[in-house]
Amino acid sequence: MIAALYDSLAWACAFALCVPGLRRRPAYAAVAVPVIAALLWLPVGGTSLLAVLRGAVGAPSVTTAATLAALLCARCAGECVFPRGERVLVATLAAVAGLLFYPPALGLGAIDPYAWGYGGAVLPLAVGAVALAAAAAGRWVIAGALTAALAMWRLQLLESTNLWDYLIDPLLVSGGLIWLIARVWRGKSAKRAG
Repeated sequence: MIAALYDSLAWACAFALCVPGLRRRPAYAAVAVPVIAALLWLPVGGTSLLAVLRGAVGAPSVTTAATLAALLCARCAGECVFPRGERVLVATLAAVAGLLFYPPALGLGAIDPYAWGYGGAVLPLAVGAVALAAAAAGRWVIAGALTAALAMWRLQLLESTNLWDYLIDPLLVSGGLIWLIARVWRGKSAKRAG
């Protein structure tokens, strides 16, 4: 039940980012997120939209949910909760992690990094070290997201027992890649125009 509630809140944050008129209006977001989360549970054609999303894409990782929540906070506050350059860093980390993780996990190569998430201390210690380094550098969204992922994994609050499922998912990786490509494209377009 906790996993389903978590999924509905994560998806509600994602959909709330698409709602017009939330800029500098945190009260609207405070209403929009629970309303959207409730709508995700309504039965449509014998199943809920949440079940369709979970079946089609899987559960969002904790880092995805934390990033979406930070983006929603930034939009509603009208100011950036991300320190300078942290959006680029989040997108880059997501894209690089996905590009390094998914091909071998899908069978390209002899190493299966997905198996590392089931046990041992190396992966949790590495994630903890990255979280500490991010906190020391003032990258609070990254530090908070990784810390939340480790805590939720340790408490086994979601359905998976694999740490990777708490850290990354195809949506986060795709979003990071698309954001980076769009940023490069906009930069080249601005250079041509200027």
